[in-house]
Amino acid sequence: MKITYRFLVGCYRLLLELIFFLSRPLLWLILPLYRYRGALYSPKSRRDKPILLHCASVGEVNAVVPLINELANKGYPIHINTVTVTGLELIKRGYPDIPSELAPLDIGSLRRRQYAALNPRMLLIVETEIWPMMLDRAAGHNIPIVFINARMGRKSFDKYNSIQSLIRYLARSVRMVLAQSDDDSKRFYDLLDIPSYNAGNLKYCLSLPIFDPDQSRRKFGFITDDLILVWGSSRPGEEALLLAILPFLKQQHPNLKIIIAPRHPKRCEELEKMLRDTSYRKLSDNASMSKDILLIDSLGHLAEAYAIADLAIVGGSFYDFGGHNPLEPAFYSKAIIIGEYHHSCKASVQKLQQSNAIVVSDKHKLAADISRLLQNTRVRQDMGQRAKIVLTENAAALHNHIKGIEQCLK
Repeated sequence: MKITYRFLVGCYRLLLELIFFLSRPLLWLILPLYRYRGALYSPKSRRDKPILLHCASVGEVNAVVPLINELANKGYPIHINTVTVTGLELIKRGYPDIPSELAPLDIGSLRRRQYAALNPRMLLIVETEIWPMMLDRAAGHNIPIVFINARMGRKSFDKYNSIQSLIRYLARSVRMVLAQSDDDSKRFYDLLDIPSYNAGNLKYCLSLPIFDPDQSRRKFGFITDDLILVWGSSRPGEEALLLAILPFLKQQHPNLKIIIAPRHPKRCEELEKMLRDTSYRKLSDNASMSKDILLIDSLGHLAEAYAIADLAIVGGSFYDFGGHNPLEPAFYSKAIIIGEYHHSCKASVQKLQQSNAIVVSDKHKLAADISRLLQNTRVRQDMGQRAKIVLTENAAALHNHIKGIEQCLK
């Protein structure tokens, strides 16, 4: 059976190379338009055998920040690649001294050149990045792989499990899975038949900046008496939902101010058209302008916005985008609302719910849920304190991950 899969993967690899060869002139024209030409390059050679960390995008990068810090503090050389440009920008801004670049396209020759240049001692894959050539070529270079902060939903498991034998062949270099929960651990074990442990979710091990509230409010153009509602990582449809209920909320709370931080800042032009009949400004505008709505038009400011919020709404959850990380506002002890579509962060939401530290709302209840929380300062403060406690009680994930990684490095 192994010979069969080796043949099939070899044919797949040759087919990819042929397609890549024929489309290469077109790729050289198209990829720069999306700032993605780096996915065609090989990294600079390294002789220190770094740990290669593979992340998809911003969410995965944010989740593993504590792990990057701990590995760096222990003296391990690190090299990071990301699938998205926004993820790479976040890494370069936060870790300018750690080499990083876009992950190569999942073509055998590009993966082979990457591994040959870096000669990594280990490949750490964040969450559920299962790319055939990334796994297969790592095995070809005898690079041990560990899935970290790993998660796998039922739908993904059913999809991968339908080709279980092939996945196991591709993942023959995987040594361990450090999963976010018992359910994730069991699914990875059933799929790969390798050691899989519930190491906990690294997202609980947040290490975010501490801001001076008054200074940050002035920076964003707000005053002490303003009641600030932050909608973080908003997705299409959610801004219109908020604008539809805003007249009701302003009637109930005249001092209400809104901060909208879209998940993808490139949508800001679209959102400006939507906001043109409202009192709004962009973060890049003059901070002395007093407006009801602040649109954050660049990355790297969401944490500071959460830090000054009276109430945080976590986006990507009122329409079917899977939801985003509710633990960032929890770090700042904020009352949190999230929508019903939060399967990407289900475990985090469940833990917060168990402590009555989050409100799960929907499009129909949102106005009432917001108004109820804005009316009661004590309720918001108590929710925020309970959310912070949830973080501290689940902070062992970092220790568990380091222990597992170092065990595989021996």
